[in-house]
Amino acid sequence: MSRPKVIAIVQEGRPVPPVERLDAEAEVVVVRTADDFRAALPGSEILFLNDFRTKLLREVGPGDLRWIHTSSIGVDSLMTDEIVHSDIVVSNSRGVCERPIAEWVLGVLLMFTKDLRRTIELQQARTWQHRETEPLLGRKVLVVGPGPVGGETVLLLRAAGMDVTVVGRSARDDAQLGAIASFDDLDVLLGEAQDVVLTVPLTEETRGLFNAARFDKMRPGSRLVNVGRGAVVVEQDLLQAIDAGHLGAAGLDVFEHEPLSPENPLWSRKNILVSPHASGDLIGWRGRVVDCFARNLERWKTGQPLNDVVDLKRLGATAPKVVSRAAATLP
Repeated sequence: MSRPKVIAIVQEGRPVPPVERLDAEAEVVVVRTADDFRAALPGSEILFLNDFRTKLLREVGPGDLRWIHTSSIGVDSLMTDEIVHSDIVVSNSRGVCERPIAEWVLGVLLMFTKDLRRTIELQQARTWQHRETEPLLGRKVLVVGPGPVGGETVLLLRAAGMDVTVVGRSARDDAQLGAIASFDDLDVLLGEAQDVVLTVPLTEETRGLFNAARFDKMRPGSRLVNVGRGAVVVEQDLLQAIDAGHLGAAGLDVFEHEPLSPENPLWSRKNILVSPHASGDLIGWRGRVVDCFARNLERWKTGQPLNDVVDLKRLGATAPKVVSRAAATLP
């Protein structure tokens, strides 16, 4: 296995990651279509997935793949019965996007508290209008989802002086985050928070988690930020809560259907920020993902346990769980 064959799925119209860095270690075949993928599968055991929205695995199937590494943290496109109930090892690119997403969340909260959108509008109108804004210090924030992204977000917001509470599936104490409340306490905690940040993945438990009933529980004038998955929020219910004035604003980087259609009313609300699922995309991120894959490829070739292996079988009822930084034995 001196130079194993690696299939790299890349979204049509998107740049190819710098896979040439892998030339000495692997034969990389870049595919974008179902026909290309089908042709490349024979003799391939490794997939480097660079399109988290891809439907190719559902259309074509995984063939004889033994290991799939995804450039994202989420693994939505891998949740097929054929993959979940197989011996295929799945790993993700933990450590690449967490801090950038946390910085994006902080930026959105700063934009809202300091009313920066209105400042830009007034500048464009050449209008000098003195205004007062809200403090960030001591602001009560509820982060829903203590995974890698949520954890990084909690630490950054606390460093900025915000009062952050964390909610997960079960109540527990975390060495870094401190006390984590249970989902059973979510409705009570929603009424106390000025900002609610969603960092949960999409599972059967979290789909539609934030609906009209949950928005009613939120503090009047509070704001919602979603960097988890779009389908965690019922968009029509969110629009109604915004239009009724119950919610003060929303910052959305993820949507149930992406890309967001031009006709979607979310675009037209001045107190909703629409971002094209780019909160984690720092300049140079594709190279960092390739480097992450390369480190795991070396482990694969030498028979070592892979880093950041995700247990897909737990995803039906819980969030993606990273087994460990190096805790999965190769099949």
